[in-house]
Amino acid sequence: MGLRLENTRLRPYLLLICLAFVWGIHWPVAKIGLRDLPPFTYGTLRVATGLAVIVGVLAVRRGLRLPSRHDVPVVLSVGIGQMAAGIALMNFALPLISAGRSSILVYTMPLWVALIQLPALRAGGAGRQVAGLLVGLAGIVVLLNPGAIDWGSSGQLLGSAALLVSAVLWAATTIHLRRHQWRATPLDLMPWQLLVALVPLAIAALILESGRQIHWEPTAIAAVLYSGPLATALAFWLSQSISRSLSPLATTMGFLAVPVVGLASSWIMLGEPLTALDLVGAATTFLGILVVSTAQGAGDAAQTTT
Repeated sequence: MGLRLENTRLRPYLLLICLAFVWGIHWPVAKIGLRDLPPFTYGTLRVATGLAVIVGVLAVRRGLRLPSRHDVPVVLSVGIGQMAAGIALMNFALPLISAGRSSILVYTMPLWVALIQLPALRAGGAGRQVAGLLVGLAGIVVLLNPGAIDWGSSGQLLGSAALLVSAVLWAATTIHLRRHQWRATPLDLMPWQLLVALVPLAIAALILESGRQIHWEPTAIAAVLYSGPLATALAFWLSQSISRSLSPLATTMGFLAVPVVGLASSWIMLGEPLTALDLVGAATTFLGILVVSTAQGAGDAAQTTT
């Protein structure tokens, strides 16, 4: 009985490790896939294959269930804000920005969660959250300074801005997920979230990329098969399940492993250099996120005891 209980407690942490590797490795994989596939087409194929996997899993397990009216807002929030917009912005930016740097910018999400919630801060960590925000923003400045990226290249600036917008949208979705009173499980809602994401991506691909040539290289096919079943179907389910099982602090600390894996895998798979500015910017940003997250934990504890 004790062993089973211990395994139950360890399960979300093991899932978090799995998620870190799946999403971390996905950054260089997606960059490779985008060499042969246009961004909206790649996004459409990614979501479509992920949707097929989830529908297959649910068909075997218990069948599809329509979401309740109570869960519709979170279906739209995740489907549009995190999935459709996040995938589109990622695919737009990756050809312009290194995969490792891209992963760091997107995973500044906890800083934007704190910034969005700043007006509602109370005692019990508010000062530390502000300090953490300033440290994290300083890290972003290091990552985006003219010595790190070419400010004369509009592509690099636009790509960096797109990734930060993606992080802000993910932050807003994360706040919604934490506050939502779930009626169905994340797995039950996943096909509807993916379907909501698929529609705008497919429309954009048809309108903007109908005349573009697609090179069905083995690497492109492999990238889609990784992006859909693993980085979409599995990873988004893991992300939502972990967010429900662990505290925001534990979840945030685990998610910080994703850009670390992203940096390492981009160096190994793509030969991207790890510059001193990259390392300093990443370390400073992660320190800010750590301070913000621990301060949020202190704030939650203070509110619980009052």
